[in-house]
Amino acid sequence: MATGNFSAPSWAAAAAVAAVLLGSGAVAEIEESPQQRMERVTTRLLDGIRAREADFLADKRALSAFVREVLEPVLDGDQIVRIILGKKRYAATADAARAAFLEALKEQMLRLYAEALLENRGGALRYLPYAETAGRAYQTIRSEFVRAGSDPLEILYLVRKSEARWRVFEIRVDGIFLIRNLRETLTPEIESDGLEAVIERLREGAAPAGAAAAPRAPIL
Repeated sequence: MATGNFSAPSWAAAAAVAAVLLGSGAVAEIEESPQQRMERVTTRLLDGIRAREADFLADKRALSAFVREVLEPVLDGDQIVRIILGKKRYAATADAARAAFLEALKEQMLRLYAEALLENRGGALRYLPYAETAGRAYQTIRSEFVRAGSDPLEILYLVRKSEARWRVFEIRVDGIFLIRNLRETLTPEIESDGLEAVIERLREGAAPAGAAAAPRAPIL
């Protein structure tokens, strides 16, 4: 993966999380199941990338802006920050610092995701049968990303209701939980350098010291 990638193995599947992943802007008039929401949004995302392929290949900023517009509304940012920081550190962190961390994290995640998505624009996302699990705080959406000449890549989205909308707070790609793995990558850096330093590095798009490049894969 290009400079700016995280060192966690799971981040090879993210250009992250990133999951993952997916809001359309317009509010549906009827209640959607989480899978219907995902299908509607990923269709918009993939169709938009293909329709503007030439523009996006020439202008990566326009690509990143489009992907952010589509994906940001469905990310459960507060829950992602809770997972990465952990309960104790989250409670001890000021609201402004949490917001700055989330913004820097999303900026890098969505930029890397946009680049990975453009590279894999010939692939297709296939959703598997969905059944809601009653009484559980979150639901699981199962899908596969299919590319010519490769085995399907299993992608699971964990979603929950936040502000009356289904939003993604975790993604499992090929058996690896991206956000949990990202926590394992960032926690030592936060403990050694402080959250402010990590925020600044993320803003600059730099990788942690010693981070190795990794192959790209989408996390639609």
